Amino acid sequence: MYFRRAFLFFNTVYFCAMLSPFTILVTGPESSGKTTLARQLAWTLDGWFVAEAARDYLEQLDGEYAEADLPLIWQQQAKAEDTARASSASFVVCDTGPEVIRIWAEVKYGQCPPEVLHACTERAYDLILLCTPDLPWTPDPLREAPDRKRREALFTRYQELLPDAVVISGAGRVQKAIRALSSMDLIKL
Repeated sequence: MYFRRAFLFFNTVYFCAMLSPFTILVTGPESSGKTTLARQLAWTLDGWFVAEAARDYLEQLDGEYAEADLPLIWQQQAKAEDTARASSASFVVCDTGPEVIRIWAEVKYGQCPPEVLHACTERAYDLILLCTPDLPWTPDPLREAPDRKRREALFTRYQELLPDAVVISGAGRVQKAIRALSSMDLIKL
């Protein structure tokens, strides 16, 4: 609660002259706390939370999907991000981006659809937060990597793909994300 109140004033004063929101990508392997961190960070910053489109898409298919679904999932994610970026929000916090679909496609199908690869190189984020898989596994019918070693291998792939990402691990993830923003002189602690 303290963080949210402290940032609302600075957020309003500092970002009122910006033309587009500061966009934060929260990413990482399954069950690494991405959604929790993205929601809490958006709330703390009084920003716009962009939910993971894959979850809604896969729930409509009862979890069954094919390689051809992956570009459609990315299109839904991109549309939601673009809507948020066009808003008057000072911060947009995205729960995953094209890199998740890329890694997912490469692991499951051995290749990635060209439009998703293109998005990985062309879609820009102002800050990327990479969550480590150091949290306990939470069962979910849409998750496919319950093995910790597999999730750690996926984390290594994320690090290769996103070398400039700020790694977020352990407890106090929102505070660590806030410190990353503070180090960029975007907010004052």
